[in-house]
Amino acid sequence: MRPALLLICTALLCCGTALAEWPHNNPKLTAKKVTIRRVVLLPAHVSFIRVGTRGSEGGLPEADQIAGSFDSAVSHELSARGVEVLAHGAASDEEKYAIADLQARYDSVAVQVRRKPGKVEKGAYTLGDRVAAFQPAASADAIVVLRGFGQTYTTGRKVMAAATWNVFGIKGVFRGELALIDSRTGEVLSFVRFQRQQNMAEKAEERIAEAVRLALHDVPLPLPPPKK
Repeated sequence: MRPALLLICTALLCCGTALAEWPHNNPKLTAKKVTIRRVVLLPAHVSFIRVGTRGSEGGLPEADQIAGSFDSAVSHELSARGVEVLAHGAASDEEKYAIADLQARYDSVAVQVRRKPGKVEKGAYTLGDRVAAFQPAASADAIVVLRGFGQTYTTGRKVMAAATWNVFGIKGVFRGELALIDSRTGEVLSFVRFQRQQNMAEKAEERIAEAVRLALHDVPLPLPPPKK
């Protein structure tokens, strides 16, 4: 590899870009008809793959590591913004099934939300009023759902990408998603996505915390974002 190309690749690998979309907020939230003071945080669902010269490998342990960091970062940021985060662990088989059902309901609705997120601002999406039967959130204002997808590249794949000046085949990437669901009506109150152009399995806590902070910056919550 030529020295100049190697230098460029090294620089790209050492830096990353954190991008967050402008949040899509339900008018009930922006008009303060609904105030989020207590939430139940459901466990993050994260997939993570490693792309090599011969294909992709999934089911990596890094997915659990990133999911844990995602949960922690969101809990910390919400707490800093004046929101009480309630435990989400299933205390019984019944609660376990209820959480799984709610996660599946979100995944079904999220297909449409991702295609046209702007319709959240018209109150167009709901998981249905059956959400009100979710007992762990009986005393909460909202339920927080997290999704993430990440990938990284093997050394061989990076070399191949660098040889063709393919910048996106050098750095890893992580796409995160956060939704706030009204615990009484099932309406999607807020939907925000972010992207980090780095291997999120490295320094996961630090990198996800920064991305989450940016993503939630303009979501109406009891307290303004902390000044840095």
